[in-house]
This record gives sequence, structure tokens and C-alpha cells, in this order.
Amino acid sequence: MKRLLVAVVVAWLAASGVSPALADDGDEARIVRSAALVGEQVVLQLKVVAPIGATVEVDPGLPSWNGVEVVRVASASQRNQDGRTVHTIELVVAGFIPGDTTFRPAVSVTADAVSITRELPGVALKVIPTLRANDPNELSVLPGPSAIDGAESPWLRPAIGLGVVVGVAIVLAALAFGVRAFVRVLRRPKPVFEGPGVVHGLGDAEDVIESDPVGAYRTLASAVRTVIAERYGFPAFALTTRELERRMESEGVERWQARLVGGLLEECDAVVYAGYRPANERRQADLTMAREIVEVAGT
Repeated sequence: MKRLLVAVVVAWLAASGVSPALADDGDEARIVRSAALVGEQVVLQLKVVAPIGATVEVDPGLPSWNGVEVVRVASASQRNQDGRTVHTIELVVAGFIPGDTTFRPAVSVTADAVSITRELPGVALKVIPTLRANDPNELSVLPGPSAIDGAESPWLRPAIGLGVVVGVAIVLAALAFGVRAFVRVLRRPKPVFEGPGVVHGLGDAEDVIESDPVGAYRTLASAVRTVIAERYGFPAFALTTRELERRMESEGVERWQARLVGGLLEECDAVVYAGYRPANERRQADLTMAREIVEVAGT
């Protein structure tokens, strides 16, 4: 099992160092609107032609995006045509560099355990600044306070006093509730680790990974976060995927393991929250990687 993990890591790291390839015949990139304000969200439609059985993922970290950020994956579908698979991906993006710009969307195509980064045809986008031409690039000074007519209400001071009393009572009640909750947590028995297949429910994910990918990937993410929290003492469920990856590296966890965890959790987020549906081969590979992470972290 550990040999399989090493092979997966080597293939992934090797793919990370490959230079971006040019767009393939049939690749398309089209933006719904050619102009938008800074930070305004627009729809970007991608069509990627790949071999049958290959998986296609958006790679938003390359410089070819030229200041255009990927907000989320709106939809993803695929169909077979002329011996190849046409992947259609709809993204929500936003530009942050004012002016006329041309960017090239980048995707990662994985076939036969080898990933190649491909840049799609360039897309023109005019990013309109929200400031006017002569506006200073700084915050303006607020006008000073002005006096108003009318005397102070006779009920103002009693109302303030009553509000202070009520506020103190609420704070004391909240403090007492917090102390009681903290004491209950301290008295709660710690869960006993009985193995990844039982405690973390990976067997349940395997049963429904084809029929219910959202539930299966939610189980995978929960299992990985649980074992990371138990093994390293991180508040894994309180951290985002990127925060958890950085926390693991800063605490001395091997970098390749932190990257594997981060990559799998990003895949889970895309399936659960962004509507991404990977191919069955990719689902089984993600399930295998989750088992490897749980077994390595649990030893």
C-alpha cells in the first residue's frame, strides 16, 4: 500500500513540473461579457478536448490567467465525440487588474496517471475601474459632525442605565453558559481510535461513491480531517483547505503529505460545493488516496 502512495506522489510531483502545453484542436474559451467592473463576476465557458477516460481540472494558479481570478466552478459536463471526450466547464471569474487585458485559461489534463497543464486560447476582457479618472487613490476625509436642534429626552439617561444593566446581565449569563459548556467538554471522554475503516466511515463512502458522489466525498473529507486532527492536534474542521495545508507544513509535516491532503480536500470541496462530478476512475483513485492518507496519518 505504501508503494502505491509513493508512486502516486512521484507521478503528481512530476506532473507539477511540466511546462504548460498549447491548446489542442477543438479547445475553446469564451467569456459571456467582454467588459466588467473590477471584481465583478462574469461567466467563462471552456471546452477542452481530451482522450477518453482522461480527467480535466481547472488550474487557476498559472500566470497565464493574467490577474483574472476563478471564483467557483458553476457546472461541468462531458460527452464522447469522434473517439475523444469533450469536457464543457462553466466558471465564474472576476478581473482585478484595470484596463484591457488578454488572459489564457489553464487546465490540467490527466490521462494514464500523467498530468499535462494546457493553456486554452486567449480571451479578451476589459476591466473597468470603479474610480473616476481624476479621483485620488486614497480614502476621502469624512465631514465633521454638525449640531442639530432639540433638547435631550428625559427618558434618555434612564434608558441608558437600563440598557447597561440588561447588557451586564446578558454578559454574565453568556459567561456562565460558556463556563458550563467548557466544563462539559473537559469531562467528555475522548474517542478511542479503532481504525480508519470503522471510525472514519470510508467503507460507507465506497458503497455510494458512484451513486451519491456528494455524500461520498463529504465522508472522505470528514475522514481525512478527523485523522489529521487526531494525529497532529490541528483544529482541522475549523480551517479551510489552504489553511490546513499551510498549518501542516508550518508544523513540520512532510511537504508532500501536506500537498496530498490539500489536493484531496480541494477535490472534495469541488464535488460537494461546486457541482464538479469526476469520472468513476478518478473517484476510485480519490478513495484510494483517502485510505492512504488515513493509514499513514494513523500510524
